[in-house]
Amino acid sequence: MNTPSMSLRLLVLPLALALVFLLLLAQNVEAGNSPIPTETHRVSSGDTLWDLASERTATGEDVRATVALIQRINHLEGGLIVPGQVLDLPAV
Repeated sequence: MNTPSMSLRLLVLPLALALVFLLLLAQNVEAGNSPIPTETHRVSSGDTLWDLASERTATGEDVRATVALIQRINHLEGGLIVPGQVLDLPAV
């Protein structure tokens, strides 16, 4: 006997599996399968992550996205950078 709830269960499982697959695929694409050209920068006194990101953000684009990118590239958990630290920054 095929009830509506059983049909729904048979539909939900493949959809859930497809969603998980798509999320894993998207994560692999975001994780750096297409390398970002970078250049190194030695942090000087007075440098901030925001200032460094602003210099590398196109007009009209969101600086916060560049800050997040720099944090991801350099495995930074926050916004603290210190003089002498060497960072990989998106190439200008």
